[in-house]
Amino acid sequence: MFILGAFVVEIPDYLLERSREARARFGGTSVEPSEQSAAVVESTTGSEENVPAVNETPEAEIEKVEPPKPLAPWVEAAKNRKKIPVWMAPVALFLPIWAFMIWGTLEEPTSNEVGPIAAGGEIYSQCSACHGAGGGGGVGYQLNEGEVLKTFPDVESHIAWVVNGSSAAGTPYGNPEREGGQRISQNQGVMPGFASLGPLQILEVVLYERVTHGLQDPESLEAYVMWAESGDLPVWESGISPQSIASSFAEFLETNPEAEMSYEETLEEAAG
Repeated sequence: MFILGAFVVEIPDYLLERSREARARFGGTSVEPSEQSAAVVESTTGSEENVPAVNETPEAEIEKVEPPKPLAPWVEAAKNRKKIPVWMAPVALFLPIWAFMIWGTLEEPTSNEVGPIAAGGEIYSQCSACHGAGGGGGVGYQLNEGEVLKTFPDVESHIAWVVNGSSAAGTPYGNPEREGGQRISQNQGVMPGFASLGPLQILEVVLYERVTHGLQDPESLEAYVMWAESGDLPVWESGISPQSIASSFAEFLETNPEAEMSYEETLEEAAG
């Protein structure tokens, strides 16, 4: 330690040791290094050895990312296409069951639900005041429960009765072999003639009465339905006879093989 003026300077031991070694070399003497200097050297060496080695971090390799390949037009269109909603899956599952259940209701309407027979039901409203809405009778004779067919077993005589109305009072009319006897004109009301109706309307109401009240099979009247749909009906004026009407119907059958075949099948079935 040296004192310089007012300042105290402390010299490190290893510098003092080096100074002694230097003087010894110049003076030709050997100086054993003090334990302190050895400790200083050892400390210096140890400190150098204890310095942690700096790990050199290799530079990170930059991964090259290739841009995505463009999608084919059809693939992109498929992805952008509207998808079926999830709730449609159970609906599609039960769709065949629903179709099977509804199939039984899709029946072809019968001839008495559409066509001339059904149209006759509207015209019958003019007859219901006397014969009853259900054909049970009233002022006029009963038609339902097959009574109308007992009186008029054929269509032609039924048409003539609607066109002409009641004959003179006390005159029998209709089927002479009717069960319970023939009907007697004006014994139960007076039947007005309906010649003012067109022939199509007359045929329609006759077919309606025979099917609805007389309980006749509509298929047995198929030839007359074709006659009504043909648009080739004659004009029926008051005083027309069943024979004249039958003659007009026969002329129609000659020009319509389908209607003729249907009528012949009806006659064969009736003959048994």
